Amino acid sequence: MLVTLASVSLALLLSPAPAHVVQPNSRSAQIRMGGGFGAKSATKGGSRTKGKKGKPLAPPTKAAAAAAAPLPPPGAPSAVEKATLPEPEEGGNSMFMGGWTIDPAICDGLIRCFDASPESQLRGQVSMAGGNVPVVNKDVKDSVEMSFAPNDPRPEWRAYLAALNGVFGEYVKEYPMAGAYGVFGLRDRTNFQYYPPSGGYKTFHTERTGAAEPEGSRHLVFMTYLNDVHDAGGTEFYHQKLTVNARKGLTLVWPADWTFTHRGVASPTEEKRIITGWFNFG
Repeated sequence: MLVTLASVSLALLLSPAPAHVVQPNSRSAQIRMGGGFGAKSATKGGSRTKGKKGKPLAPPTKAAAAAAAPLPPPGAPSAVEKATLPEPEEGGNSMFMGGWTIDPAICDGLIRCFDASPESQLRGQVSMAGGNVPVVNKDVKDSVEMSFAPNDPRPEWRAYLAALNGVFGEYVKEYPMAGAYGVFGLRDRTNFQYYPPSGGYKTFHTERTGAAEPEGSRHLVFMTYLNDVHDAGGTEFYHQKLTVNARKGLTLVWPADWTFTHRGVASPTEEKRIITGWFNFG
């Protein structure tokens, strides 16, 4: 169910339970998924649901998880197409990664938003010194960025959220256990990143490096390439032994852990634009 709220933000709820509208607070309008197997009960202490004689229920079978996992709701955009990822090097694989192509016009809209908002653009940072001072190091990450709040009212962002909803619906159909252990949704800001020629996030990194929020509750990562790059410019996944080329509209989804350590492959001659963010538990 696609719901337009009075604040012209999107709220999508995908859950094994009956859908209902989640009113966003001032910080977020959520696409939410999960809440199935493994979700905490409402009993004191938040213990997991128990069966007879107080024993924990057995883990779900794959068939049961597939039946209960969230699917694209009626009326959700269907304009996403399954993309074929490149073959990994010998010994690698793309298990738990997914790729889908969204409407290229959505990419153009996001680029227009970025170009029209120079006052919102900042140099990409790699960390926070002392917890509150941005660190910019172009040897590590050379980018110019801006971000979208989950409840940003711009129609270009709303169109991307609708496409993202379609992508994640397909992802949990392919990997049903991803939607089986607790509610997760879009809670944090999503980053538009512009990389000049020879720019990029050049060092290997992962999307969750500790317990502090918002990193600690990250579940899945998404990234959409907003333009074609023909001279290198892709993304290299270390353990998967896989490099994905930047193709306009290609949206990748993968788990947020160290198992998917990755880095950008800088193009010496071409610009690159992406949009990337996270779905967090909670």
